Amino acid sequence: MSKIKKRIKPTKEQAQEFNRRLDAVVKAGHTSNLYCDCELCQALAEQAELMGYRTDSTIKQPSNQWERRRREAKRKRQIDVVKVANLAGQGLTFAEISRKMHRSKDYINKVARDFDIKIFTKKER
Repeated sequence: MSKIKKRIKPTKEQAQEFNRRLDAVVKAGHTSNLYCDCELCQALAEQAELMGYRTDSTIKQPSNQWERRRREAKRKRQIDVVKVANLAGQGLTFAEISRKMHRSKDYINKVARDFDIKIFTKKER
Protein backbone atom coordinates (compact mmCIF):
# COMPACT_ATOMS: atom_id res chain seq x y z
CA MET A 1 0.00 0.00 0.00
CA SER A 2 1.39 3.38 -0.95
CA LYS A 3 2.00 5.94 1.71
CA ILE A 4 -0.38 8.88 1.59
CA LYS A 5 1.30 12.24 2.03
CA LYS A 6 -0.49 14.20 4.71
CA ARG A 7 -1.13 17.85 3.93
CA ILE A 8 0.26 20.23 6.53
CA LYS A 9 -1.88 23.19 7.54
CA PRO A 10 -0.38 26.36 6.04
CA THR A 11 0.88 29.14 8.25
CA LYS A 12 -0.94 32.45 8.44
CA GLU A 13 1.67 34.10 6.22
CA GLN A 14 1.41 31.36 3.60
CA ALA A 15 -2.38 31.65 3.57
CA GLN A 16 -2.16 35.44 3.17
CA GLU A 17 0.32 35.06 0.30
CA PHE A 18 -1.91 32.48 -1.36
CA ASN A 19 -4.96 34.77 -1.04
CA ARG A 20 -2.97 37.71 -2.42
CA ARG A 21 -1.98 35.69 -5.49
CA LEU A 22 -5.51 34.39 -5.88
CA ASP A 23 -6.85 37.96 -5.78
CA ALA A 24 -4.34 38.96 -8.47
CA VAL A 25 -5.51 36.12 -10.72
CA VAL A 26 -9.16 37.08 -10.20
CA LYS A 27 -8.39 40.76 -10.84
CA ALA A 28 -6.66 39.79 -14.10
CA GLY A 29 -9.84 37.95 -15.12
CA HIS A 30 -8.31 34.48 -15.52
CA THR A 31 -10.86 32.69 -13.32
CA SER A 32 -12.43 30.55 -16.05
CA ASN A 33 -9.17 29.73 -17.87
CA LEU A 34 -7.97 26.39 -16.53
CA TYR A 35 -4.90 26.19 -18.78
CA CYS A 36 -3.49 29.71 -18.43
CA ASP A 37 0.30 29.98 -18.45
CA CYS A 38 0.73 33.65 -17.52
CA GLU A 39 3.03 34.70 -14.66
CA LEU A 40 0.16 35.28 -12.21
CA CYS A 41 -1.43 31.88 -12.77
CA GLN A 42 1.94 30.10 -12.66
CA ALA A 43 2.82 31.80 -9.36
CA LEU A 44 -0.54 30.77 -7.91
CA ALA A 45 -0.03 27.18 -9.10
CA GLU A 46 3.43 27.02 -7.55
CA GLN A 47 2.13 28.47 -4.27
CA ALA A 48 -0.69 25.90 -4.25
CA GLU A 49 1.83 23.11 -4.77
CA LEU A 50 4.02 24.48 -1.98
CA MET A 51 1.05 24.49 0.39
CA GLY A 52 -0.03 20.99 -0.63
CA TYR A 53 -3.21 21.92 -2.49
CA ARG A 54 -1.89 20.57 -5.81
CA THR A 55 0.33 17.66 -6.69
CA ASP A 56 2.20 19.38 -9.52
CA SER A 57 2.56 23.02 -10.51
CA THR A 58 2.87 22.52 -14.26
CA ILE A 59 -0.18 23.67 -16.15
CA LYS A 60 -1.21 20.88 -18.49
CA GLN A 61 -2.68 21.72 -21.86
CA PRO A 62 -6.00 20.08 -22.72
CA SER A 63 -5.93 17.13 -25.03
CA ASN A 64 -7.57 17.30 -28.43
CA GLN A 65 -9.73 14.32 -27.50
CA TRP A 66 -12.35 16.45 -25.72
CA GLU A 67 -12.53 19.01 -28.50
CA ARG A 68 -12.99 16.21 -31.05
CA ARG A 69 -15.74 14.59 -28.95
CA ARG A 70 -17.51 17.93 -28.59
CA ARG A 71 -17.43 18.50 -32.36
CA GLU A 72 -18.71 14.95 -33.03
CA ALA A 73 -21.57 15.38 -30.57
CA LYS A 74 -22.52 18.71 -32.13
CA ARG A 75 -22.49 17.16 -35.61
CA LYS A 76 -24.66 14.20 -34.49
CA ARG A 77 -27.12 16.62 -32.91
CA GLN A 78 -27.38 18.60 -36.17
CA ILE A 79 -28.12 15.39 -38.06
CA ASP A 80 -30.75 14.43 -35.46
CA VAL A 81 -32.44 17.84 -35.79
CA VAL A 82 -32.85 17.35 -39.53
CA LYS A 83 -34.21 13.82 -39.05
CA VAL A 84 -36.67 14.95 -36.35
CA ALA A 85 -37.89 17.80 -38.57
CA ASN A 86 -38.40 15.44 -41.52
CA LEU A 87 -40.24 12.84 -39.46
CA ALA A 88 -42.36 15.48 -37.71
CA GLY A 89 -43.29 16.84 -41.13
CA GLN A 90 -44.65 13.39 -41.99
CA GLY A 91 -47.02 13.67 -39.01
CA LEU A 92 -45.37 11.15 -36.69
CA THR A 93 -45.66 11.32 -32.89
CA PHE A 94 -42.84 11.49 -30.34
CA ALA A 95 -42.98 7.74 -29.73
CA GLU A 96 -42.86 6.89 -33.43
CA ILE A 97 -39.98 9.29 -34.07
CA SER A 98 -38.01 7.90 -31.13
CA ARG A 99 -38.52 4.33 -32.36
CA LYS A 100 -37.43 5.20 -35.91
CA MET A 101 -34.35 7.14 -34.77
CA HIS A 102 -33.42 4.80 -31.89
CA ARG A 103 -33.33 7.72 -29.45
CA SER A 104 -35.26 8.37 -26.23
CA LYS A 105 -38.48 10.37 -26.23
CA ASP A 106 -36.89 12.86 -23.83
CA TYR A 107 -34.06 13.54 -26.28
CA ILE A 108 -36.53 13.99 -29.14
CA ASN A 109 -38.57 16.36 -26.97
CA LYS A 110 -35.46 18.38 -26.06
CA VAL A 111 -34.37 18.69 -29.70
CA ALA A 112 -37.89 19.70 -30.74
CA ARG A 113 -38.07 22.35 -28.00
CA ASP A 114 -34.63 23.78 -28.78
CA PHE A 115 -35.37 24.19 -32.48
CA ASP A 116 -39.11 24.94 -32.31
CA ILE A 117 -40.18 21.81 -34.18
CA LYS A 118 -43.91 21.09 -33.96
CA ILE A 119 -44.57 17.41 -33.27
CA PHE A 120 -48.07 16.02 -32.97
CA THR A 121 -48.90 14.27 -29.70
CA LYS A 122 -51.59 12.02 -31.20
CA LYS A 123 -51.81 10.47 -34.61
CA GLU A 124 -54.39 12.22 -36.78
CA ARG A 125 -56.37 9.87 -38.99
